[in-house]
Amino acid sequence: MRIHFGLPTLLLASMALGACQNGGVWANVPVDSSPDAQACRVEAENNPEAKRLADSVSSANWGHDQVIRQDLLKLLPQLWTACMQRRGAIRGGVERIRRTTF
Repeated sequence: MRIHFGLPTLLLASMALGACQNGGVWANVPVDSSPDAQACRVEAENNPEAKRLADSVSSANWGHDQVIRQDLLKLLPQLWTACMQRRGAIRGGVERIRRTTF
């Protein structure tokens, strides 16, 4: 029997492990409570690729789950930044230093 987790469940689990808005799979996204930033978080969460990755998490395979979390740690900031740039909330420039672990 496969347990099915969605991105909201994965994000909730990340927060439960001591990861706040600036931790877990969101560790590489700046903490920003502006309306644009919050809308871009929602857009990133609803992205088909992010959902596909999150849906592939399985509590039966911890190693695989870590790979998926690493992929989300990389993908979510890219999606968020692209959204913020489209909205004109940020401009392009030097990429932030990324965390590679939680």
